[in-house]
Amino acid sequence: MPFSVTYLEDHNVVETVYSGVLGTGEFEAAVAATGDVAAEHLCARFLGDCRALETGDQRATMDIWALAEFLGSLPSDQFEREALLLPAAAAAANEVAFYETVCRNRGLAVRIFSEHDEALAWLTS
Repeated sequence: MPFSVTYLEDHNVVETVYSGVLGTGEFEAAVAATGDVAAEHLCARFLGDCRALETGDQRATMDIWALAEFLGSLPSDQFEREALLLPAAAAAANEVAFYETVCRNRGLAVRIFSEHDEALAWLTS
């Protein structure tokens, strides 16, 4: 799998680290696994480490749109904010920036960062 999910207990943040190419099935699995860890720890803050992510498959735009719509439907105790670490690959960076825009247009607290510590500081502020 091109992702791993970890609960950062000291920060009360669920971190999902992505790498390589993320296909639709893997994207759905990553969202489900992240949700499971968040529910287990009653956590509503997320860090998506996309630094090693490459572009996804052709359905990426619709997957991004659907995820933002889903997150917007959640109560605030299940989704408070999400920080994203920008990928180096240009196509993947465009997908992450699009996700940030779609989420923010729905009133969700989602921001892109280049540094891990900066992202954690915003999440825990």
